[in-house]
Amino acid sequence: MTITKEQFKLALAKVCDPLPGSIPAPTPYKLAVKQKYNGFNIIDFFAVTVPMVAKEKWIEKIENNNLFIDNKPAKISSKVYGGNITTHFSEPKTEPFINTEFEFIFCDENILVLNKPAPIPMHPSGRFNKNSLTEILKLAFPSEDFKIIHRLDANTTGVIILGRTNESANSISKQLQEKTAKKQYLALVEGLPNKKYFSSNTQISLEKTPAGGREISNNGIDAYTEFEVIKTYSEKKRALLSVTPHSGRTNQIRLHLADLNFPIVGDIGYKDPNYFKNNPLTYSDDCLFLHAKAISFKYKNKEVTFSADLPTKFLINQK
Repeated sequence: MTITKEQFKLALAKVCDPLPGSIPAPTPYKLAVKQKYNGFNIIDFFAVTVPMVAKEKWIEKIENNNLFIDNKPAKISSKVYGGNITTHFSEPKTEPFINTEFEFIFCDENILVLNKPAPIPMHPSGRFNKNSLTEILKLAFPSEDFKIIHRLDANTTGVIILGRTNESANSISKQLQEKTAKKQYLALVEGLPNKKYFSSNTQISLEKTPAGGREISNNGIDAYTEFEVIKTYSEKKRALLSVTPHSGRTNQIRLHLADLNFPIVGDIGYKDPNYFKNNPLTYSDDCLFLHAKAISFKYKNKEVTFSADLPTKFLINQK
């Protein structure tokens, strides 16, 4: 059974006014233990993985039965091992604001296609739990099991495909993994490239930064992105680029452009990495000028392309 544009809009309105995360509640924070931390004391583990939080805070959480290893209360003497899942909870608080002005693009019995606004994370992470796309869709459509096929950063706008069946989700995911599906982004950047076409194959670390992002690393994983200059704005020293990522690394486009000295307009943290030392990865407002314009893949034995209109902020800043 399909979902119409009107049904989608009404269902979202019912669960988003007020936003589900506007009611104070503890936020759960889960962290998986990697093999390299085998045998670490629980306090030392958090001191290394979450360095911005003082050791005394983790001791306090343990004393208040608010730190768990595989759902069992931790002790100050506890050790962690690869594969363990640690959990702790914040004090009851409201979650940051999110934008729920989704544009309905397409829906049939297999997939749902939306134009994602910003900011809104795809799934619970960091400061966001109920205020995330997957959690809102669960509330709006409790009989559905939407499957995330590909991800966009919380501050990135544009087209996203959600699977309504395992078969459709697996089929499109496989095409993305095999690089037979194609994605196109638009980015407004600082600076004026001196070439119409350029690219980056700089490696990206698999390790998360303290803020939850990634960084350029000579010991990272391969990543390749192509860029084409669509238009330049000499007075503002900005350029609009068409971007084609040939791999799907976390924050790949943002990192490659910052590394090339063409940071995306509004990407404060990747322009100045010191920003993320004291601020979260997700910006509080719609300031990032990166838009997932289109995605193409094979569907029902034919090639299809879904595209998302460019946000008005791009049009305003191009004048």
